[in-house]
Amino acid sequence: MRKHKFLHKIVLQEMKKKLYIPNVLPPLKTVAHGYEYYSTTSAYGMVYLRKKLGEGKDAPEVYAHIIGTEQSEDVLVYEELDDTVFVDITSSKDGKYVAINANSLSSSEVRVIASDFDYKNKNLPEIRLVKSREQGVEYYVDHHDDTFYILTNADNAKNFKLVQAPDNSIEKSSWKDLIVMKPTEKIEDVDLFKNNVVIYGRSDGLPMILCHDLRTKETHKVDLPEKFCVLHPGTNLDFNTDNFRFSIVSPFTHESTYEYDMSTRKLESIRVQTIKNIELNGRNPVLMRSYGAYGTSTEIDFRVEQFPLIERGWVIALAHVSFKDFISVAQHLIDTNLTSPQHLTAMGTSAGGLLVGAMFHMRPDLFKALVLKVPFVDPLSSMLNPELPLTQIEYPEWGNPSEDPKAYDLIRSYSPYENINSKLFKFSESPLPSLFVTGGMKDQRVAYWQPLKYVARIRHFTPPAYDSSNTLLKVDLDRGHFGGGGGSEQESRLSDIAEQITFLISQVQK
Repeated sequence: MRKHKFLHKIVLQEMKKKLYIPNVLPPLKTVAHGYEYYSTTSAYGMVYLRKKLGEGKDAPEVYAHIIGTEQSEDVLVYEELDDTVFVDITSSKDGKYVAINANSLSSSEVRVIASDFDYKNKNLPEIRLVKSREQGVEYYVDHHDDTFYILTNADNAKNFKLVQAPDNSIEKSSWKDLIVMKPTEKIEDVDLFKNNVVIYGRSDGLPMILCHDLRTKETHKVDLPEKFCVLHPGTNLDFNTDNFRFSIVSPFTHESTYEYDMSTRKLESIRVQTIKNIELNGRNPVLMRSYGAYGTSTEIDFRVEQFPLIERGWVIALAHVSFKDFISVAQHLIDTNLTSPQHLTAMGTSAGGLLVGAMFHMRPDLFKALVLKVPFVDPLSSMLNPELPLTQIEYPEWGNPSEDPKAYDLIRSYSPYENINSKLFKFSESPLPSLFVTGGMKDQRVAYWQPLKYVARIRHFTPPAYDSSNTLLKVDLDRGHFGGGGGSEQESRLSDIAEQITFLISQVQK
């Protein structure tokens, strides 16, 4: 990469010209008496979570604190004994209830407490369980008037549905469907207002907003100003209003905010720039991005690193997929003459690094270069070790190979590390793609040894005379999974991205 230092400098300067980010203070957390506190407030006081300093996971204890009193007088409201779930607290939109949410990756258990309960005599409130935890069933609770509104995937509602239950009967048997999705639709978030319910979701993979009138029981769809965009619900704190705000981001513009009037169905909009046409000549450089895990979509958002590529004629392709789908998307880009294997690249981070890394052994003939950022390239060893911080929590997503032979075989079939061998180099009909792999010594999610052993295995099996591609490794001694370390975080991030973009350009546009 030394000969490309000048290009790295130019790419970095191009991104800085496009980027404007105001100085923002990091998230605040309250520290006192050896604890960290996370809280929600109501007119009657504060309800909070706390954990001991230095512990990596939110503590499963919920306390009630009356503002103006000593901390020693706090009341322990709830304690979660299952250390595989995450506990947080929320307030209902109408302010009548506090919810204690105990969630895992694939299950939920919610308890509600009246927000006006008086803790002065250290009395304990009535804690009502909405539904006991059931593997594979998720639900999220809000409240309006005398009714609970519950977003859930129960009853095989894989794309979620909105149900309602009366105050005096919140158990599962009393749930009644309010809004059910079509097979091509999905609910992602719900916001309650006095007269309306706003549904944020997707239809055929694209963002959508639905408004349901609680008085007329009618539902209408909001016409978004952009078809291909990322939709962000606004912070709509006002409950007694017919207006709400949201923002959208497209691949080429910063965030823009819109306000919608549900009574008049009018949208105050700001237009954004259009996209130029692309020639189908088979020579367009393409960068594919995806994540491919946890049901997370690859959002069509604004990314400053895309500009140095776009201004050099690149196409950015986003795939909401897993392994075989990713291959199908790549093949489609080639078959439609948008690009060719000599011009096609891919980039993935964390679990996305696992997805993109699997392309190296599954379909190396389709790609010219791959960037794997803090990649989860050794999933089999990780899931076989229950002592690692996240292994047991991740069983619902990846499976437990220690107890399930099918899970073992499946993980081994796609694991990038397990599939590096001499046959890969011996029988490949075309040059293998070049690799740029990164890692962080302080990474608590994907241990640094994963990218290290992966690259070491590749180099071990690479024949001495093989010079058709490059394998580069960069390990930062002072950074974690999401960055960190000394110096300016923004400056370090931009420099790293510029280095990765420089690598891609150097491989495709020599």
